[in-house]
Amino acid sequence: MRRLHSFVIWIVLGSLAFTAQAANMALDLMDSHDFYQSTPRQGPLAEQFTTIVNSPPNPIRVSQKRAVRIALLLFGDANSLENRSLLVTFRKRMRELSIDYRLDTYTDGFESDNDLASYFKMADAQPDYIIMTKLGSVQRRFLERFLRSGKPKIILYDFASPLTHWMNHPPLMYIGFDQKKATTMLASYLERQLPPETTISALVLPTGYLGHMRCDLFLDEMMKYNRRVSHIRAVSDDKVSAFEAAQALLKDNPSDFIFSCSQNISEGVVAALKAQGFDSQIQTNAWGLSSNGIADLESRKVKANVLFMRDDLSIAVAEAIKLDLEGKNMPNLYVANSTLMPAELDTDSLRLMVQQAYHYSVELWLE
Repeated sequence: MRRLHSFVIWIVLGSLAFTAQAANMALDLMDSHDFYQSTPRQGPLAEQFTTIVNSPPNPIRVSQKRAVRIALLLFGDANSLENRSLLVTFRKRMRELSIDYRLDTYTDGFESDNDLASYFKMADAQPDYIIMTKLGSVQRRFLERFLRSGKPKIILYDFASPLTHWMNHPPLMYIGFDQKKATTMLASYLERQLPPETTISALVLPTGYLGHMRCDLFLDEMMKYNRRVSHIRAVSDDKVSAFEAAQALLKDNPSDFIFSCSQNISEGVVAALKAQGFDSQIQTNAWGLSSNGIADLESRKVKANVLFMRDDLSIAVAEAIKLDLEGKNMPNLYVANSTLMPAELDTDSLRLMVQQAYHYSVELWLE
């Protein structure tokens, strides 16, 4: 009981202390270019690993004395399409690799900032690997203890911005997307497609990882293109908050285009457009796929969707574990591809792009 009590105090006080530094988190992040510049040997390893991810599975070549124990922490709704897709793809690739493993899933449902039960259970289970699908102040503080000891090994899922503070004791692998590249790709497309007189508003996230990597960068890009963003509102990363903010924005200051900084915000904006009966001349953007992703593009509520090759992340997690079990060299960073789905494409082309992004779990997205 004393050990658990001290652990509670450690993570809560540590998280509170780190909250004061959250606004400066961007200063501690590196993009892939800077990371490879500072660690030149990582580049060739990353290229080799990308080839492995894109190749047919090659079963593990070492014998296992026991099943490897893996802890996976999911966020939000455990039954969401995104979380189900992650699990389907990971399990399929692990089966193809013939890895003997035990997977325990834990959920952080955001019900309370101080609800740390899943973290305590995960620490008590003493897994060989922890897969963390989000990195914020609480998760960062929780993981630093294990990074210093080297056990369990850490894989960061959907986070591809290495922390300078962790350079001396990095996780086994950062796995994610180049959010800077994706955002500049979207901004460039909109600059080419939106008429000069288009009025633009933005719903952005508060200070944090995506707030810096997407929201701030998009606004900077619009300034570079001499595009004025007339109204900017910060909202929580959830559909309800975005829906309410979009409704207020559409009532008081309707614009031709509303920039959405996250997929949750995008879905809230689309719901507001549908609820108030606005026609397709008012549009937003999307990040990844939802259950209505293709339909929203076809209706022109969404002008463009940044589509992430998300199944590749789960494949990369499985391949990273395999390489580690085999004792082979591997990179600390894997950056998966992203592309743009414009609304102008026909339905067959849109479905083909979805099949490419979710080539292991496509049945979940196109059922």
